[in-house]
Parts: sequence; structure tokens; C-alpha cells
Amino acid sequence: MLLYDKPTKAFFHNDLLAYESEENDKQLIYHFKKGYVTVLGEYSRDYDDQMDKAYIIFNGKDVISVHKSILRNVD
Repeated sequence: MLLYDKPTKAFFHNDLLAYESEENDKQLIYHFKKGYVTVLGEYSRDYDDQMDKAYIIFNGKDVISVHKSILRNVD
């Protein structure tokens, strides 16, 4: 995992909702709306013998990781 010394800005081009499981009444965990987010860092992982990159993003409330394909870098 690599956390950037200076966070960058990116455009998140999809809405993303996550809910708890049925055991927890399907409560909303987070909702990232389409728009600008702060990219705090990145990490890579092996996935089907390929290196796959994910970004760690912050929307002013929550921090999650997302695949690089759903962001467009601005900086």
C-alpha cells in the first residue's frame, strides 16, 4: 500500500452504494455519489495472474478502495 504525501483529486464517474447484510436490516454503510473525490493512495494485488491497481479514496465522509477504472484523474 502506498499513501501519497500529497493527495490528488479525481472524478468518480458512478454512484456507489453499499449495504449491510440481511442480518443487519440491510442498513446503508456508505454512499459515494458521482463527483470529485480525494485520492489518498493506492495498492496493487495479484488477481488472476495480473497486477490490479486500486485507489484509496475519500469523499468527505467515508474512505474506501475502488478499482482504478472507475476514476478519472484530474491532477
